[in-house]
Amino acid sequence: MSYSDLNPEIVIEYIKAYTNIFPAEAILDVYEIGGEEEDGDGFVNHIYRVWDKTGKSVIVKQAKPYMRIFGKAAKLTTKRNQTEAAIIKLRAAITPEYLPEMYHVDPENNLFVYEDCSRLKIMRFELIKGKSFPEFPKKIGEYMAKSNFYTSEIYLDQIAHKALECKFMNPEMRQIMETGQFLKRYLSDNEKLEKLSKVDPNHLAMAELFWDKREVRVELLKLRAIYMKRSECLVHGDLHTSNIMIGENEMKVIDMEYPFMGPLSSDTGYLIGNLIYEYIAWFHHTEGTRESRKAYRKEIIGYISAVVNEYIRVYSECWDKDAKPIYREYPEYREVVLKNYIKEVCGFAGCQIVSRVAGLLPLPDFDALKNPVSRNCARRLSLLIADALIMRREEVDAVEDIIKIIETITYRYFDVMKALKGQDLSGIRVK
Repeated sequence: MSYSDLNPEIVIEYIKAYTNIFPAEAILDVYEIGGEEEDGDGFVNHIYRVWDKTGKSVIVKQAKPYMRIFGKAAKLTTKRNQTEAAIIKLRAAITPEYLPEMYHVDPENNLFVYEDCSRLKIMRFELIKGKSFPEFPKKIGEYMAKSNFYTSEIYLDQIAHKALECKFMNPEMRQIMETGQFLKRYLSDNEKLEKLSKVDPNHLAMAELFWDKREVRVELLKLRAIYMKRSECLVHGDLHTSNIMIGENEMKVIDMEYPFMGPLSSDTGYLIGNLIYEYIAWFHHTEGTRESRKAYRKEIIGYISAVVNEYIRVYSECWDKDAKPIYREYPEYREVVLKNYIKEVCGFAGCQIVSRVAGLLPLPDFDALKNPVSRNCARRLSLLIADALIMRREEVDAVEDIIKIIETITYRYFDVMKALKGQDLSGIRVK
C-alpha cells in the first residue's frame, strides 16, 4: 500500500508497518495537529501526534505537494521534508539540546517521525498569555550563534562550506521568503475585491501607505539583496516564536523547511520582529494591572537586548576557540562582522514586520486583541517601527540603539494618540 498521502486513519497503520517505535501489540491513538488555535500557524504540512496507552508519543510530519491550509491549488515542493530532516540532523550535531530527536526518515513518502515536544508549549501563545521565560535569551542566543558559526567558512573548510551551500540551495522555499519579506504582492482587481471583503479596510489602508513610500521600498531591495546573496552560514529561514517550543528549563526549535546559506543576521532579525509584536500588543491587553503590563513590556524589551548580546558573546567565544587561523589571528575582522550583524539585524527585524503586517497576513499576536481599534493601533505602531528600523539601521552600533528606536517611536506614537483623543479614537486602550 502506498503511504504517499497519509491521513489520520492510516497514520497508525504506517507507524506499525514501517517503524518499531512502539511494541507490535500497542494500542495507538492519533491526533492531527492544526485543529486547535494553539497548535501553531499550521499553514503548510500535515502533522500527526501518535501515542500509546503508556503515554509514549511521537510526531509524524508529512509534506504534500501543496499547503495544508490552502489545499491542492497552493502548489509546494515535497522536497522540503527531506531538507528539514537533513537540517535537523546536522544542527543536532552542533546543539543537540535544542533540537527534537529524529527517529525515522522516509524520503519516498516525504515524511519523518521525530520526538514529540508537547511537554513544551509554543512560545508565541505563551507570550500572548504573559508568561515569562528568563532563560530564553541565553538558549536561543547560543543556538543561533553556534549554528551559524559552525556552518560558516570562518570554521569550515572552503569546499565543505560550498558543499553545504549546494545541498541547502532550497530554491522553492527560499522564494517564498525572498518575496514575502521584501516585496509587495500586486493584486488583480478581483483579488483586491476579495481582499477587501476579508481584511479590515483600515489595515489595508495602513499597508498601502507603507508601500507607497518609495524610499522604504529602495531599502527593502537593498536588504533583499543581502538576504539573497550573502552565503555566510546555514540559517533557519523562518525563526519566529511559533517555531520555538519552550518550558521553564527547556527549549526546542522546530519547523526547518526554509533553511539555506544566508546572512548570519537574518534569523536574529526575524525573531526580534516577532518579539516586537509582543511588546506592542501588551500596550493593549487587559489582563493584569497597569504596572504588571508595563513590567512585561520591559521584560520583552529585555529579551531583545539579551538575545543579541548572548549571540555576540557566544559567537565571539566560538571564534576565539575554533576559527581557522587566518581569521582567529585577526579579531579586528570579527568586530567588523559583528558590527554589520547589528545593523542588518535592525533592518531584518523591520522586514519581518513588513512580511506579516504590511503583507496583510494573519498575526496571532495582534489578532488576540479583542478590540478592533486596538488591533489597528498595534498594526499602525508596528509599521512605524518597521519603517524606522529599516531606514535607520546604518545609525545602529549596538542593540541598545535598536531598543532606543523602538521605544522612541512608541512613545512619540502614543503622545500623538493622546493628543488626538476624542477624534474617533475612543476604542484605543493604553495600559
